[in-house]
Amino acid sequence: MGDARKTAERFYELFEAGDLDGAEALFASSCVTITPMGTLNNNEHRAFGQSFRDGLPDAHMKIDRIVESASGDEAFVAGHFQGTHKGDLVSPQGTIPASGNSLDMPFVDYWQVEGGKVVAHEVVWDNMGMMAQLGATPG
Repeated sequence: MGDARKTAERFYELFEAGDLDGAEALFASSCVTITPMGTLNNNEHRAFGQSFRDGLPDAHMKIDRIVESASGDEAFVAGHFQGTHKGDLVSPQGTIPASGNSLDMPFVDYWQVEGGKVVAHEVVWDNMGMMAQLGATPG
């Protein structure tokens, strides 16, 4: 098992446990995370994660498959971000009040790790599908 896979799996474990400090420590200081919402530095990425933890306190990532590069420094992960929308989900675009709805959102993550730290990270998900599941838009 390569560093990228181990690091991705560790990130998901730490996020589920609510240890965002530990999750943030996996990233190199120069790393940016590319998301459908824009490019985030580490502080913004942590705040983004905190918003999801606040809005979906039981949030976790279910991994469906991981594909690693031969060198082990890159990994692609396909999975589902799951949780119950029990709290307000606050973002720069506005607040989605708690709906009590379950969220089961497919995602794909790309991880690149060098020297034990994440140096490149990209995550893709269906933002409109997420909004519909949370009751923020018509289904």
